[in-house]
Amino acid sequence: MFKHMTDQLKEKNLSAAINIDPLNPKKFKLKRPNIDHLIKRIMVEKRKEARKNKLIFVVLFVVAGGIMILSLSN
Repeated sequence: MFKHMTDQLKEKNLSAAINIDPLNPKKFKLKRPNIDHLIKRIMVEKRKEARKNKLIFVVLFVVAGGIMILSLSN
């Protein structure tokens, strides 16, 4: 569904390398990604991962607590 950032960059670089005119190599310059944009994307991905990890922890904690309450009530 979603591709990782490195896969997207590899595809862009590959497609850029394919589009280079072999007769006129100076004509085409490989576009470099904006480093600020990449850093922001990495930070957003880390926040999403942290949010997901916290949600998993809370769900496991609630389930474990529920099991303990049910086992103690019997």
